Amino acid sequence: MEPISEEELRELEDRAAYLKGEKARILKEEIERILDRAESAHYEVELIDRLDALLLSLTEASRDVCTNMKCPHYNTKCKMR
Repeated sequence: MEPISEEELRELEDRAAYLKGEKARILKEEIERILDRAESAHYEVELIDRLDALLLSLTEASRDVCTNMKCPHYNTKCKMR
């Protein structure tokens, strides 16, 4: 297992800052894998906390959009929920 670098974490935080919808969901899945890797390798608590906070914000961003492909609001905030 390769270690998670500070640069890699900063890049993920930068990407997460502006993503919404489907792209946020994809990045969320990537963060989940990295967080699992960090927890299993017993990395610093600060790093795990940053990844966890990033995961929470991406979860919120990915929930705000409609995932129904037939809906006119697909990949945006759905007004029909």
